[in-house]
Amino acid sequence: MLKLALFFLLVLFPLLFHSSLGNNIINTTSSSTLCGTKSCPNGPNISYPFWLSHGSPPQEYCGYPEFGLICLDDGNTIFSPPPGLYYYVKHIDYDNHSIKLIDFDTTNQTCPRALHGFPIGNLPLSHSSLNLNLSFYYNCSTSTTSHPSNVPDISCLRQGSKESFVFLKGNESKGFDWSERCEENVDVTVMKDEISSNGGEYGLVSEFGRAMNEGFVLEWETEQTCKECEASEGYCGYSSTNKQILCFCKDGTVRTDNCRDNNSVKYVKSSNSSQLATSHEDNCKGKQEQVVEINYRFNSCRNWSITYNMHHTLHF
Repeated sequence: MLKLALFFLLVLFPLLFHSSLGNNIINTTSSSTLCGTKSCPNGPNISYPFWLSHGSPPQEYCGYPEFGLICLDDGNTIFSPPPGLYYYVKHIDYDNHSIKLIDFDTTNQTCPRALHGFPIGNLPLSHSSLNLNLSFYYNCSTSTTSHPSNVPDISCLRQGSKESFVFLKGNESKGFDWSERCEENVDVTVMKDEISSNGGEYGLVSEFGRAMNEGFVLEWETEQTCKECEASEGYCGYSSTNKQILCFCKDGTVRTDNCRDNNSVKYVKSSNSSQLATSHEDNCKGKQEQVVEINYRFNSCRNWSITYNMHHTLHF
């Protein structure tokens, strides 16, 4: 019931989470007026390429569009890149560019039934070499003549006469049509260290529950522009429309390179929208100034989105 209630709140997040979760945000970097390091009370520090998706408005420009994180009322951090799938964020390692996730649907269960794997798809993520994949076959119709006698079933997942099995992916026992005789096949990712190297199928049956509760690791790639921005004491941001990395500096400017770059984009707050207007710290005579407007709009597929529109160009 608790998980059902949490899922209900997450689905209705645009209506219910906006006010109740905002107070759970901890801002640990007051020197930056735009993008800094934040966290949920019981979660890891959150900074580029991740951002909190329930700000007012959400700071999507502070990280990759797909990397918005959510603070739950209990202080834990949730990552939900594919709609309808939710993962606890156990740890974020910014030095190694990795994030450790635990499936929301199977956490804290002694005999978890995997409902899905993590669909990376077009996300800017890849599986860590620390991982391995398990293949589950659920509700298999077996018989003494067809069932491999040396393969143990997962006894806690039996459904009447139907049995379920787990293998290292690609190591399914031969001589049995698993796809044909089983109702469902689900591949999940766990960490290698949680699985015994010589336990075989018997070891997997006893180890998969603990392994799934420990989660898995994904990695992201940081572009050189972001490294240069952070080296100049800036915070990386991202324009989802222009697919361009931005550098948010402590002096309130937003730049396309780093905080030592003379060409900067100033952040100007207005009643209807936020504006970014370029300025030059040197003599601007004979140069151009661009005005870029940021509009916050409601989007049915995302809670909010940010659109960068070129407004006009001024000549001096």
